[in-house]
Amino acid sequence: CALPILAMEQQTISIAKAGITTVLNSRAAVLAAANPPSGRYDDLKTAQENIDIQTTMLSRFDLIFIVKDEKSFNRDLEIARHIVGVHRRAGESTIMDNSDNAKDNFLKRYIEYCKHK
Repeated sequence: CALPILAMEQQTISIAKAGITTVLNSRAAVLAAANPPSGRYDDLKTAQENIDIQTTMLSRFDLIFIVKDEKSFNRDLEIARHIVGVHRRAGESTIMDNSDNAKDNFLKRYIEYCKHK
């Protein structure tokens, strides 16, 4: 795990492969996500304790956003039904669909037609 810290600190990466040794510039944007070690965010702990990432790594990020999932059985059930419905309808053809969305979306229907030709 030291390589990402080194690349972020010095903005270079040393590579030694097949007898060739070189140093490359490294400039990158890093987007990371972490779950709390306990599985649920604990409001009584600090953000750093909830994230549980080394201080040296955490200090390299310019912005840190905490996104909490509030417990709501009804909302979770609604999201789960939506996800299952999307996957259930994924194989349906838009040619057979008589809904207004399919009629309005000519390009989508044309592409589907071409796929089946």
